[in-house]
Amino acid sequence: MTPREGRRRGRAALWLLASYGALLACGPAPVPAAEPPARPVAAAFSDDPRPLPRYHSRRLALSLPLPDGAAWSIDDHSRPELVATHAPTRSRILVAVMRTDGLVGRSQCEALAREAKLVPSADLSTLEDEVTITQSTFDTRIRVAIEPGDRADRPLVGHVMAFGGFLRKCFVFDFSTEVDGASNAPVLSARLAFARARVLGGLELDPFGKVSRNAPSGPDDAPGR
Repeated sequence: MTPREGRRRGRAALWLLASYGALLACGPAPVPAAEPPARPVAAAFSDDPRPLPRYHSRRLALSLPLPDGAAWSIDDHSRPELVATHAPTRSRILVAVMRTDGLVGRSQCEALAREAKLVPSADLSTLEDEVTITQSTFDTRIRVAIEPGDRADRPLVGHVMAFGGFLRKCFVFDFSTEVDGASNAPVLSARLAFARARVLGGLELDPFGKVSRNAPSGPDDAPGR
């Protein structure tokens, strides 16, 4: 599959997510009841085309683009992986970089990620599943998926995951985001498409020559507005 075909298939899959939400919203006519309080409309990431603010982790030797940069809370010291959370959109990004004893590709790196419980273990409904080359050299699997829900009023949770391997190095990426109910499925779809194209698409691992010293990043590395 070419990158263009993958992007086209991904766009089609994300449109399916919006349709999925519409189908959940259109079930049998409900029994008349007191109207529940209106839920706030889920927030979407800005479609501003300008470059995103970036957070550089010296510890993991990577640069991560973040929409609405200063609103993210970043933990780059308390655990082996980097975790960033964005309260306004109930979004979370996990990025891990692992060194291995042997040569690895996407399958070995995904197995390591699942063994370390870095990605969800529950069954997910896949919207896009692509094998490609990222970071110029990393054999990578990218999967866009949602956690299945059985009712229109249940929160919808979506994920953009990537597992990449090159020589003796793995990277793992998991963007997760949540919205209230199927009525917000188009917003969830837009967030997943944004994360797929601009967050994962803009993730940069430092060249191999820049070896991590395992020192936490400092305040100067925080993304600006």
